[in-house]
Amino acid sequence: MTLRRAAALLAAAWAALAVPARAGDLAPAAADAAAPAAGALEGLTAEQRELVAEWARTTFCYCGCPHTVAQCQKEHHGCRHAARMQALAARLVRAGAKKDELARLVGTYYASFDKRAKISTAGFGPPRGSPEAPVTIVEYSDFTCPYCQLVRPVLESFVDARPGRVKLVFKPFPIESHPGALELAQAGEWARDQKLFWPMHDALFASPGSHSVDELALIAKEVGGDPESLRDALGDGRWVPKIRASQAEAREAGIKGTPSLFLNGRPLVLMDYSEEGLELTLQDEEEWAKHGGWQRD
Repeated sequence: MTLRRAAALLAAAWAALAVPARAGDLAPAAADAAAPAAGALEGLTAEQRELVAEWARTTFCYCGCPHTVAQCQKEHHGCRHAARMQALAARLVRAGAKKDELARLVGTYYASFDKRAKISTAGFGPPRGSPEAPVTIVEYSDFTCPYCQLVRPVLESFVDARPGRVKLVFKPFPIESHPGALELAQAGEWARDQKLFWPMHDALFASPGSHSVDELALIAKEVGGDPESLRDALGDGRWVPKIRASQAEAREAGIKGTPSLFLNGRPLVLMDYSEEGLELTLQDEEEWAKHGGWQRD
């Protein structure tokens, strides 16, 4: 199973298979990180359960102890990491991963923590969420992308439900083959300069597809901006270099499409955008940041 296939399977499985974590069920700092793994095996067949169990018996926990995931869960009740590892494995198996694929995909996920891209958020504020939040999700997105349209409400509600833990920064990556993508990206950066980014962001996603200059000017007026100012910006292309720089940075980080997410520079390689999947990887990121790597509390 390739990463692309794993991503497709996980994406297709969101609505039917995810077990969403409600905001009220989570401690402010996700202190009880074992909770998301409770019920992780629900919905698996007996064969799939045995696959996860075998994997847990033969895979060492990334918390830093010299034990397998199964041993760590049994003997180290304070270890929050093993439960998340098992939850990840169960989600992959539920999505269709077989034995060899499971080991490879889990390994790829954990290897991504050592592969941080250099991503600048300077000039791309304000973030959604508290600016002081320690984890930054950078989303490379395209206003004309249907997959970005699909991910947007899940991602935004995820960030909104976790104040102080995580913030979201939007960076443009217009797909050149999408009609109007570059023009909408320019409108977004114009709005950012006018302190109107998130209202314009919402308005553009609420009206997907290509737009004429007149239509974009009308949207600018609706969100409280000067339509003539936007016309001028589109006319002289003043925001194109900034957008091109964002695209170049994204390509250097290895992305080929949208949406693509990075948590503190770490790529979300499995592209599981469900609330449960995002919560588990956020907890991993918080643990990594706290310890400067994997280790048991």
